[in-house]
Amino acid sequence: KIFTEFGTNSAAQDPLNPLFVGGRRTRGMSMFPSIPRAKDVITEEDIETWVGAVVRALWPVIKSANSETREILLFAVKEHGLVLEEQTKAMRQTLEVQSRAMQHTIETQGRQVSRLIAFGGLTAIFSKFWTDLPQWLKHRRWVVAAAYGLGVVVIILSV
Repeated sequence: KIFTEFGTNSAAQDPLNPLFVGGRRTRGMSMFPSIPRAKDVITEEDIETWVGAVVRALWPVIKSANSETREILLFAVKEHGLVLEEQTKAMRQTLEVQSRAMQHTIETQGRQVSRLIAFGGLTAIFSKFWTDLPQWLKHRRWVVAAAYGLGVVVIILSV
């Protein structure tokens, strides 16, 4: 069994476990009262001495790591510059393609608007002629229709 009926780890109930003392679970080193605690034996001066010794021993490694880090950072900055340059070129090319497409779209839309205006004007003029045709031209309405058709062809080809 991994868990006992009380929900604790069964290892805590094991007599071979160093935390198991006299049928109850203990914490830390309190089961060994003859061993002094670390804070009673080690002073702050000891800690300062050990840290100083570690720093002195590792200083050459720290210095070499610093120069290696500098070289790595310089390499990374150069590579980043190249990547940015490539991205800038790609973005510039994309913008140029988009600009050409937009220019073509605006030109096409401008032609369409011009044609619409021309058709509107032509239709207005010829509808006036059609309704107010003099009596002597009433039998020749086909001339007005042909002139209107010719005007439409001219608008399509010229604009």
